[in-house]
Amino acid sequence: MLSALILAALVKLNLAIEKPVVPAGIFTVAAFILGILLEHPFLAVAIGAAINFGLSFLFFWLLKRTEGQGSWWAVLIGGLLVFIGLSFVR
Repeated sequence: MLSALILAALVKLNLAIEKPVVPAGIFTVAAFILGILLEHPFLAVAIGAAINFGLSFLFFWLLKRTEGQGSWWAVLIGGLLVFIGLSFVR
């Protein structure tokens, strides 16, 4: 659930800035640090960080592209569900 809270804050940041790579990078670093603190294997955390960066960049980029349209809500809800689902896999 922590990832959903972090994502919600980063969605707000994404609305304020023009570069989706910034919130994607922040999310990736937060997930990496949490993985290390929870003592997951380093290789798993590193591979997960790469996957998180790719998915979160796509998510924030799509949010930026659909800003002001009705499909923005579909992207937001779909992205949140994907990231919440990924957090249960770990």
